[in-house]
Parts: sequence; C-alpha cells; structure tokens
Amino acid sequence: MKLSIVHKICLTGLLLALTIICTRLLSIQNIPIIPFVRISFGPALIMFSSLLLGPLCGAVVGAGSDILGIVLFPNSLGYGINPFFTVVYGLLGILPWVIYYLVKNIKNNKITAIFMFFFMFALWIFVFVFLLTHDQISVMGKEYIFELWHKWLIIGLSFVLSILTSVAIYFTNKMMERKFGDEDIKTYSVAICCLICEVILMLILNSIVKMFVFEVDFLFVFFAQAVVFFIDVPLNTFVVTYLLLLTKKLVRRRA
Repeated sequence: MKLSIVHKICLTGLLLALTIICTRLLSIQNIPIIPFVRISFGPALIMFSSLLLGPLCGAVVGAGSDILGIVLFPNSLGYGINPFFTVVYGLLGILPWVIYYLVKNIKNNKITAIFMFFFMFALWIFVFVFLLTHDQISVMGKEYIFELWHKWLIIGLSFVLSILTSVAIYFTNKMMERKFGDEDIKTYSVAICCLICEVILMLILNSIVKMFVFEVDFLFVFFAQAVVFFIDVPLNTFVVTYLLLLTKKLVRRRA
C-alpha cells in the first residue's frame, strides 16, 4: 500500500511511541531464572512498521525504541544503552521487509507449513534435551535448580504451543484466502518472516550479545530464547497479520 512521506513520518512516530510503551511498561520481564528475557508486543510492532512503512522506518522504530526506551525507563538490572542490542532491534526493523518480499510469492503453502513444523519440532527437541541434561544453572552469580515439575511444565507447554501454532496458522491462512481471496497479506508469509527473524536475530544474534553482557553460558541463553520462541512466533504472526489487514482496510476506506 502506498503512503505519503508525511503519513510515513507520522506513523513512524506513533509506532515508535507504542513500541516503547509495550516493551517497557506492558511486558512480562524479570522472569525468575531467566531475568534477561522479555515477552511483549514490541517486536511485533517493529516488524509491522517494517512491512508497512519499509526498512528505513522499521529501523528507526526498532533502534529508536531501544535507545529511547532505556533512557525514559531505565533497566531494573542497572544496564544502560548497549549499541549491540540497538543493532539487533534496528535489524528487526529491516529484516522482515527483506524476508517478506522474498517469500510472499511462494505459492505452495505446504512447503512453508512443513518447514515451520519441522523447525519448531527440532527446537522443541533441543529444549527437551537441555532440560534432561541440566538440573541447575548459574545466572549472574546465583544458582537456580530445575525442579522436576519445572522441566515437564516447560516441555509440555512448548510442545502444545508448537502444535497449536501450526494449526492456528493453517486455519487462519485458509480463512484469509476464503474471505479475501488473493491478497497481498498472506498469513504463511508473515509466519515464515516472523520465524526467520526470531531465529536469526533473537535465537542466534541476541543470544550471543546476552552471553557477553550478562556473562552467562551461551547454551543457557539459547535455551531461554528457545522457550520464548514458542510464544513470540505465534504472537508476532497474528499481531502483524491483523495489523496489516486492519491498515489495508482503513486505507481503502479513505481512498
């Protein structure tokens, strides 16, 4: 959809403010055992800004939300602005636009569905093996013990979420095709975009940065990000899909 420069600047500012609010105020953070992991609508809004406004505006929303967010709402752990985290969130505003326009023309949804399912299953296997082989971990000088019920709760929830995500994306895509026909907005394209961004930026790059910043073992950071992965991917997929659809409807009504 085509937007004027003025519209893009206004929407960039609005999305930047909303991302800061969602990331800093309306988020789940300081989780026991994994205090450096956060669950929020912030990444979804950054990816939405990338797909709606383009990579430049997306980078401004991503990097700007990290810099302004830490200035306006200082981190409870005492950490200030870190340029490596800023780069990660800046890339989160660029990469979705690139990936989406590479994969949106894939006609066979079965290929995308199979890829997503097997990747999520492989990641679940990693979570399963990690919990079976680790009874305790050391985080920032503190020792944490994995109780048996902790392990099975994480294993069970991640497995259920992976199945529900695959099923929900399949039926949402079917509903979109039936209701809107051959639209530019495709649920599977958004889903694969969210999955690849989560893998490259959060699972790999963000885990490397956090390993050095928080001085914790890489495998444990990767494990923590993998657990959140099963929440982030479906959350980001559905938020981005419906925001794009809503925006497209509003633009058509004003046209």
